[in-house]
This record gives sequence, C-alpha cells and structure tokens, in this order.
Amino acid sequence: MDASSRARKVPVTLLTGFLGAGKTARLNATLKEGKSRIAVIENEIGALGVDGALVANSHAEADGVIELANGCLCCSAEVDLIAAFEALVRRHHLRPLDRIVVETTGLADLGPVISILEDSTDPLSEDLYLDGVVTVVDVCSFQRWASGGEAPVPAWASGFGTAQAEAQGAAPGRLAALRSFWRQVAFADQILLSKEDLAPEADVVAQLRAANPLAEILSAAAAAPLPPPRNARRLPEGLELRPPGAHLDGVTCITLQMPIGSLALEERLARLCRQLLTEVSDLSGEVWRIKGIVSIQGRGLCLLQGAGDQVSIEPWSDSVKAPFLVFIGTELKREALEALLATACSHAMPVEA
Repeated sequence: MDASSRARKVPVTLLTGFLGAGKTARLNATLKEGKSRIAVIENEIGALGVDGALVANSHAEADGVIELANGCLCCSAEVDLIAAFEALVRRHHLRPLDRIVVETTGLADLGPVISILEDSTDPLSEDLYLDGVVTVVDVCSFQRWASGGEAPVPAWASGFGTAQAEAQGAAPGRLAALRSFWRQVAFADQILLSKEDLAPEADVVAQLRAANPLAEILSAAAAAPLPPPRNARRLPEGLELRPPGAHLDGVTCITLQMPIGSLALEERLARLCRQLLTEVSDLSGEVWRIKGIVSIQGRGLCLLQGAGDQVSIEPWSDSVKAPFLVFIGTELKREALEALLATACSHAMPVEA
C-alpha cells in the first residue's frame, strides 16, 4: 500500500493486555485529549461491560463507542467485529474518523482480528488498515509469566472468573493464560509498561525485548494517552538481531539472518510462511508471528510480515546489513526453520543471527 492510498484510509489500532494492566485508563486519557476524532470498539467478557461504560462516559460522542458484550474477540471476530467495522466505515463516510481503537479482553486472540484487517481482498481494506498492535504489560505481574514456575495467575487478570465464564464452568488455567499473554506480547508493535514505579523495570524490558525484538517498548505515566499511530510496517530503531538470551516459559524468539547472496523466491516464501502460521508442526514448533527484511528475486529488499493467516511482502527502501527473519512462537526449532527457509531460497543457507 502506497502512502497516498494509506492517507485516505482509517488506521486501526488493536489495544490489548490482561485485565488490570491499565488499557482503559490510557484509552480514556486519549479520548479526553480531544486532539482527534477516535472511534472505539470495546470488547468485554461478562454480563456487564464495565470498561465500556467508562469509555462511553468519557467520550464526547456516545455513538463513537461500540460495546461488544457477548464474548472474546476470538469468538466474535467473524460476526460482531466485522459489523462494528462496517458501521464505523459508514460513519466515516459521513464524517471522517482519524483513528479506530479496538480494546480487547484479557484472553482475546488477536490472530483472527489481524487476519481480517490484513486481508487485501476483504472489502474493509478499502477504508481501513491495521496500524499496529499496542500491548500493555503490568510490570508488577510480569514475573508470573516469565518465572517459568508455578506462580498463581489471578482469575481476574486473565479474563476468567467473570459472570459469563463462571456460567460456562470455565476455570483459570495457567497454561491457557500463559499462552494468551505471550501471544499478546508476540503480536505487539508497541509495548507500554504500566505500574513500573512499583517494581524493577530493567529486567522486564530485557525479557520482553528477548521475546519480541520487533516491538518498541515505552514507559509512561499510567494515565498517559496512547502513542500516536505508529505504522506497523516500520521496524524499531536499533533493532537488535542478537537479543539478550532469556529463559521464558511459554515463548520462543528465533532470528535467522540470511547471507547477502541469498535470494528468496516470493511465492514459495509466502506459501511457506503462511503454512508455518496456520499449521502446528512437531518438527518446527508453533509460529505466531514472522517479520523481517528479505531479498526477493526480481524485487530486491522487501518487508515481510506474517500473522494470523495473512502474509504480506512489500518493497523496503532502507538498507540492511543482511536480510533476516524473526520468528516468534512456542517450542520453535531453529534447525528445522533454517532447513524450511532454505527451500524457499534460490541458494545459500541462512545463518544464525
């Protein structure tokens, strides 16, 4: 997508993080700024969407907030979320919107939502584009996820324990909550730290950067507004291809750096990445996200992005020392990914970053 076509569309920001991390406080602060016309899609598990009520009370226009009170995004993305987007597009045609923010619940799986927004064949792509994923991480609770031990996960933090979940007999499972947390970190283009004044921050930043070197990590006051739209097609400044090692329970990050002479075959590489994202393999592991700069035969340097079931390959104008791909997921196997990636290249094996 070129700059002119992007300028005509509305950026959509996905705001996620476990309950209590501080998502709604930042969203309310953004709305109260009044610097731009923002529409909100609020998703809340439970019989009473308390967060939605708070947002509506602080928004200048009540019709800018759409409350989805019937379950997680992963359950409603195919129906209610699309209807919400369509309603906002109609309002946008009458009075232009500057930004749409989708605030998800604690256990929301962002994959289906990203797939909708990144699908160039979907009619919504004519008016909307995914600007990026912002994940709020509570520094105080971070060690529950990174310790690798059996630290208890409070029911409210993960989204379990609400009226709807209790009615369905759901129980707070550590593995399910752990998976949801790290997937939210993996999909993030920006990570906002909250409650950092109550706990040491340095170790948290190092471990988050090890889990997702693609994200920009920001620290700000709890009630500070959200950062402006970042454009998910950027890479963070000073991207470290050798992130500090960390033993994190439930997430793996692997960077494969390809030699200068290696040329990727576009269709074959796109097909491979889509397969890795949609099929869990005992051989290679479970891949959640892929992003990096690759040298495509006949096109030169390109930015490859993959999440959900969508893979995009777009021209990249900046120089890089060597093409690379970052894989984020769980139980990833470096050797298997290297061998698979080699099958999508005209020659030369990728080397360890």
